[in-house]
Amino acid sequence: MRKYSYVFLILMLMVSVLVLGGCGSQVVATVNGENITSQELDEKVASVKNNLAQQGITLEGEQAKEMEKMLRQEVLSQLIDRRLVMAEIERLNLTPTDKEVQDQIAVIKKQLGSEAEFKKYLAANGINEPKLGDFMKEQLAVSKLYERISAEVPQPTDTEIKDYYDKNGAQYKEPEQRQVSHILIGVGDYSNGKNRTDMDAKVQALQIVDKVAAGADFGKLAKQYSDDLGSRDSGGQYPPFSKGSGFAAEFENAAFTLKNGEYTVEPVKTTFGYHIIRLDKIIPAKTHTLAEVRNQISASLRDEKINQKVFDYMQGLRDKAEVVNKLSEESSEPAEKNPSTKE
Repeated sequence: MRKYSYVFLILMLMVSVLVLGGCGSQVVATVNGENITSQELDEKVASVKNNLAQQGITLEGEQAKEMEKMLRQEVLSQLIDRRLVMAEIERLNLTPTDKEVQDQIAVIKKQLGSEAEFKKYLAANGINEPKLGDFMKEQLAVSKLYERISAEVPQPTDTEIKDYYDKNGAQYKEPEQRQVSHILIGVGDYSNGKNRTDMDAKVQALQIVDKVAAGADFGKLAKQYSDDLGSRDSGGQYPPFSKGSGFAAEFENAAFTLKNGEYTVEPVKTTFGYHIIRLDKIIPAKTHTLAEVRNQISASLRDEKINQKVFDYMQGLRDKAEVVNKLSEESSEPAEKNPSTKE
């Protein structure tokens, strides 16, 4: 079973807007008597595969045939659902006006800044302005349907919000954090091309400790000497972190042993080299109160209810529809009743 959100419906329409009508090609499904052709399916599958390829994902190897079969079945299910959604939009008279579509395109043009940038945007997405208009028309229509469905979902009650907070209290607890600055004198590959030995690094680290003890500015020393390029420009300072945040164990242990303003008189050795660590701030552990997170919980609970409502709504459209899915019928696996097909 698949749960559909508003975002899913939008993405479904975004891809499908590029699909052309396939006159004369084989029918792979019908939805209330309306055909979905193999040409539509092939073009949509090709579009999905192209998007996957751009992410470095290709269907190859021994399982490629089975994966492609599963992909085609999933894409066809999406095309079927798109037909159901668009028919429902038409039934409810939610189709946007031409002015609404043009207003939305005008927003895009304004965001891009110029007509030239707008044309580049169209070219980059492989569409022209009429095709963009078709997409925007469907996007706005889906938005109207989504708003109609979500309007029926009430706000969570105080009891629901409190019950959620009580059951999920752990996620509203923030552990103690430490903010530190450090100077790394790297060893070997971590010495920024200086290829220091362990002994050389330790000697230099101890010399820097002496400078700190003599009152030299820690941040300036970090900018001058540290081999940690990620923190050097900020005077060696890291954002606050809690235990188990991924730092080397030796570094973390030292950071959580120091008191405010203290630094490690003995440089701390890790696989990277030798660190002089100064504790800048202790941020105590905190538990957010119900009042502090009430709005966040309320929004999250309502989103869940809306997603469930959209899912139930889509399932209702499937249950009422006359759908013939020929890919399902041709499957070599044991026949299973299509939940969206009426007997």
